[in-house]
Amino acid sequence: MRRSRGWILIAVLFGLALLFVAWDVIDYAADTKPFQMAPLGQRWFDIHKNSLLLIQPALQRHVAAWIWWPLQRVLEQPAWLVPGVLGVLGLLIKAVRRRR
Repeated sequence: MRRSRGWILIAVLFGLALLFVAWDVIDYAADTKPFQMAPLGQRWFDIHKNSLLLIQPALQRHVAAWIWWPLQRVLEQPAWLVPGVLGVLGLLIKAVRRRR
């Protein structure tokens, strides 16, 4: 069961990356603007605006003030890139553990 949870997480991350790419393609098809990849922060805002607006003060007050800056850099990346990179890292970790 424990091994399958890792594969499920990797599949969900890749599925999320594909979903974000499809969302960008649909936005491009519905608009006359040139193709542009939306950042993760924009997609989060589109899905649930209030949680995005609450995360900064919550992190700065209750976790650590310095943690917001790196998270902000992640939110500026294309939406498909973040889960895609996490999925690839998960695959690499699985490959390294399998060799032992």
